[in-house]
Amino acid sequence: MTHITRTQDITPIIDETFRIRVNETEVDAVPGESVLSTLLASEFRRLMKNDYGQSSGAFCGMGVCHCCMVKINGRHKKRACQTIVQPGMQINTCSNRVVEGADKNV
Repeated sequence: MTHITRTQDITPIIDETFRIRVNETEVDAVPGESVLSTLLASEFRRLMKNDYGQSSGAFCGMGVCHCCMVKINGRHKKRACQTIVQPGMQINTCSNRVVEGADKNV
């Protein structure tokens, strides 16, 4: 499994980090930050694929634009900017079950 080192933090990280998985890659996360902060600090810019198959990234960062919806722990369309990162999270960016074909049991 590959690991991405955070390179886009504005201030130094003073808390202990933990790792989550983003698209089958391990990423360091800081307790209390949003999923969006973790993704942006690790250079994930394309976050969402809309129902027409077009990619987008975070626009407002405060839950208004709905442009940062990702798949978190198997649940589609969770807003990355409104979700606090937790140890063991599995996040998939650019995932959309409408485009990929919906699972009949979901």
